[in-house]
Formats: sequence, C-alpha cells, structure tokens
Amino acid sequence: MDPERVKIAQDVATALAHELRSPVFAIASAARLLRYRVAEDPVIEKNIGRIMREAQHLNGIVDALLEFGRPDPVYLAPANPDDLWASVLHEHRGALEAKALLARHSPAEPRVICRLDSLQLGQAFSNVLVNAIEAAPEGTDLVIGSSANATEGWWRSTVRNDGVPIAPDTLARAFDPLVSTKPGHAGIGLAVAQRVLSEHAGSISLESTAGAGTTLTFTLPASHG
Repeated sequence: MDPERVKIAQDVATALAHELRSPVFAIASAARLLRYRVAEDPVIEKNIGRIMREAQHLNGIVDALLEFGRPDPVYLAPANPDDLWASVLHEHRGALEAKALLARHSPAEPRVICRLDSLQLGQAFSNVLVNAIEAAPEGTDLVIGSSANATEGWWRSTVRNDGVPIAPDTLARAFDPLVSTKPGHAGIGLAVAQRVLSEHAGSISLESTAGAGTTLTFTLPASHG
C-alpha cells in the first residue's frame, strides 16, 4: 500500500474509532445500570450480559482502529528478533494449548541482532500468531522458522499453518485495513504488522495455496550478534 493510501486509511480508522467510542461507552454504562436495577430476572440478566460482552468486543475494535490510525513512535534498540518470538509464543501458550497446536520455533543460526522496537514488533508477531492460531486446524503444527545472513544483512522468519487457503481476492488485499475473513473482526492486525515492519525498514509478505498452507514472511535488516 502506498503512503498516500496508508494515510487515508489511518484517517478513516481514527474517525471511525472516535465515532464508535462514545456510543459503545453509553451502551455498556446503560447495561451496567440495568443489571444493578433488575438483577432478579434471569432472562433480563442473561441478555444484559450479552449486551455487555458485545460492548466489550466493540471496544476492542475501537482500540484496534486507534492503534492503526494513531500509532506510537518507534524506538529502536539492538535485540535478537528470535528472542522476541520466544516471548510472544510463551504469552500465547494458552491459546495454542486450547486448540492442541504445537508451535515449532527454529531460531536463526548464527545469532543476529536487529534494531527493534520490541513492544511494537512484538505486537506485529502477536497479530500474525493469533491469525495463524485461528486458521490452523485443531491438533496441527505451527512452524516458525528463522534464517539469517549477516553478510548480506538480513534476518527472515516464516510462520506457516495448514489451514484452508486464503481466497485470491482476499489474499491480494490482506494487508489493507478493514479486510478480514472473520465476522466481527476489524481486520487491522495485518495492516498494523505491515506498518510496523515498514517502520523497521523491513517487509512482510503472505502466500497461501492449497496443499501448502499459508505462510507469512517477515524480513528485517540485521547484523552479527
């Protein structure tokens, strides 16, 4: 996506987030008040609970839109991206276990160092991992393999799952904001990941074919560890 389209998309995302935030807050507040007033009716209690869950879900979408539309500045420091991958996988071990998924991570050898904003790049890794977990069939493997060439100055990591291939028209727009195959999702995760990689002078790409699964590739500038 060219810079002008990115700026337009960020402005739209920010405007949508601000339009949604106030009504979502009002809905959640009204539901909490009703729960307090009519706590003895189980039917009302059940439906108020549903309203509050949906309001919480909408609030998550608002936060995602703001994350894309008004990103924090990037602060780069030397770090090993495979150490960051290990941390992200540890954080998501519950989601992996819930689908009986085995995440096999092979760090790059020899070790390399990249200039990273660990918080933001970690979020990009997390966004991609969550998508892979949701797409992977239960009981399968997620394969995360890294390689590096310090002489040529790059580190590369691929994330592969064996889920249903992404339709070509969706694949072509996978990194556009508000594009998602999952109902109720903002479609911001990959757009944020692409922005973060671009701000690290890196790149991100996605391939998906029948029989070969879906593979996402991160590439970053690197040096000797």
